[in-house]
Parts: sequence; C-alpha cells; structure tokens
Amino acid sequence: MDTADIQETLLQQIQNYLDGFISKEDYAILAEEYFSAYGNHITETAFYKIFSENIPDCCTVYVDETGNEDEKECRFHEILEKTYDKLKHLK
Repeated sequence: MDTADIQETLLQQIQNYLDGFISKEDYAILAEEYFSAYGNHITETAFYKIFSENIPDCCTVYVDETGNEDEKECRFHEILEKTYDKLKHLK
C-alpha cells in the first residue's frame, strides 16, 4: 500500500465519523487498528505528524475516559473536524 492510499483511508475514516456513519467509539477502534498497521509507511510525512499529534490523544481522552458524554462528543467532533481540514489541505 502506498502513502497516498494510506492517507486517503485515514481521511475517509474521519469523514465517515464526521458524516455520522460511525460512532466515535467505532472510529477510535478503526483508526487505532489501521494506523498501527500502516502508520509506519507514512512516518516521514507532514500527514503523519498532524495525525499522530491529534488523533490518538483525542481518542483516549474523549472516548476512553469518563466524563459528560455530550461534552466529550462535541469536543471529539471539533478536534476531528479541525484535524481533517488540516490533513485535507496537505493533499
């Protein structure tokens, strides 16, 4: 799998969450599994830097930890939306 395919898949996963096709919990599972499997192929890219600085912590804080679910959902969505915009502009 090449860099462009990996990046496009990670973007599509975020888009699926933003469009309401998958829950934040499902997104966190998909992203973690895919990024763990293929992230090493894109380590030298700006895409990797932005993704790895935002998504893993976001999933941990707003999916795994306790707290107000509405606030967590709102903040999670906001971070994914901003990260998606940054990543999309790299293409």
